[in-house]
This record gives sequence, structure tokens and C-alpha cells, in this order.
Amino acid sequence: MKLAIISDIHGNQIALEAVLADIKRVGVDQIICLGDIANVGPHPGQCIDIIRDLNCPVLQGNHELYLLGCFEDDAWRTSPIWAGMRWAREQLRPDQIDFIANLPLRYEIEGNGRARATFVHASPLTQYRGFMPHHDDTAIAERMNGLDDTTLFCGHTHVPLYRPWSNSWLVNTGALGMPIDGTPTAKYVIATQLQQEWHVQYRMIEYNLKQLMAEFEAVGLQEVGGKVTAVFRYQMLTGQPLGNYFFDEMNRLIQNEKLPAEQALAQVRLPDLVMGWCNGGAVKR
Repeated sequence: MKLAIISDIHGNQIALEAVLADIKRVGVDQIICLGDIANVGPHPGQCIDIIRDLNCPVLQGNHELYLLGCFEDDAWRTSPIWAGMRWAREQLRPDQIDFIANLPLRYEIEGNGRARATFVHASPLTQYRGFMPHHDDTAIAERMNGLDDTTLFCGHTHVPLYRPWSNSWLVNTGALGMPIDGTPTAKYVIATQLQQEWHVQYRMIEYNLKQLMAEFEAVGLQEVGGKVTAVFRYQMLTGQPLGNYFFDEMNRLIQNEKLPAEQALAQVRLPDLVMGWCNGGAVKR
């Protein structure tokens, strides 16, 4: 069995189409999508429709939950931090909302030992806590949540990972639509089931970034999403993890200095390219 495993598309139709063209050239038995299909990029509804038309296993990621309004409180309805997500949510038809609401959290392929495969968005523990290269065995065990004797395929952190743990292998596919591993190429994995294990090949696909950048303006997402959208846009363009700094600084200003979200957004200084996209950091309404 030969699989193509994709994850973290994030509304990037141009990257998705480039990867699907590569998958067609390679030839696989099945595609599996690990979630985070629609939010962040300029083509949320289009990406959902493309994935649905593949008629393949699809899992629910944390960004599907965001689009469904699954938050602890109602701050997301008005906060400028979530303006881009609200825009994406408004682009979706009722049938697309129903589709992401009913996605499963896990998919399994039978096999012996590491030839067995388990597919999740982030980890067996939760859709929000994934695996990073620096995690030690204790952090991995917590996220595995009792699961072992499998090859685990996951996404969520946007950073490729391939390592053994206990009686398992961990395979993070990296991100198709918004990698933050230092390169902007769309990442996915080809996995072939052998008798005792899975053979894993990472694929890195170039696509038209100039066209993608133009789409943020053309559909109106950049104007609505402001600085938060510009940060995600920068990550798509460069593959650099600007969001880590941005959200850490936002949390510091909001929690430690007790600033309202809009004031915190205005104070965070970002690269000139990003500031130019969002007109000096103001969120247009």
C-alpha cells in the first residue's frame, strides 16, 4: 500500500493543487488528509471542496474547530486577532461547515508492529498539542496518550519530524500550505507499507508564491485580517516561524501588561514587509 499524506493546507489552494499534481505523477493507492484545511489562506471554501472531491480519509484539525466556533468564550466574535478566521468562516457554505463538523479525529490501518499506522492531526492526546524535534521521551509519551506499537502520522506543528520512540515511529509530514521549517516549499509525505514497517519519503514542492501573495489582496483577506493575516502570509512566503515571536509578544502584552488586544496588536513591531501589507498594523474593519 502506497499513501500520500497531506496536512495543514490552511486555505492555500495554489500549494494544494501543486501537491496534488505531484501526487498524480508519483502514483499512490490513497491520499489521507490530516486536517487544518481551510483557515488562514485566501481560499478556504475552494480547499474544502478539493479535499472533499478526493473522497479520501480526512481528519479534523484544530483550525476546523476554530471555524466551527469551538472556543471557551465569545471573544473570537469581536477580537481583531480572529478577524481573518471570521472572514474565512463567512466564505463557507452550510454544507462545507457540516463537512468539517463531522470529520473524525483518528484513522487506522492494520498491520503488525510498526507496519500498523495511526493517523491524527496533532497527537493522540489532543488536536492542539503536537510533536516537535526538541521534545524528549516524557513529552512524547504524554502526547502519545498510551498509544504504542504503531507508526504515527501527524501534522499540526508545521515542522517535519521522523524519529523512533519506544516501539513506534513518529512521522510529522510538515505543512503543505504554511511550512515554518525555514523553506516555503509545500511539504507532504509518501508512505509505503512494507511487511514490518513503513518506508517514508518526504516531498518538497515549489509553487507560484507570487500568485499566492496577490490572492491575499484580491479576495480581501489582507484588508480584513490585518496584522495577524500578514504574519501568516509572511510564513507562507518565507517558511520562517514569525508567528512564534508574534503570538508570544501578543500574549505578553495582553496578559502581563493588561493591554486590550487591539492595543497589543498596534504595539508589536514586525518586519517592514509585514507592516507594509497591513498598513502599519491597523486592522481595517
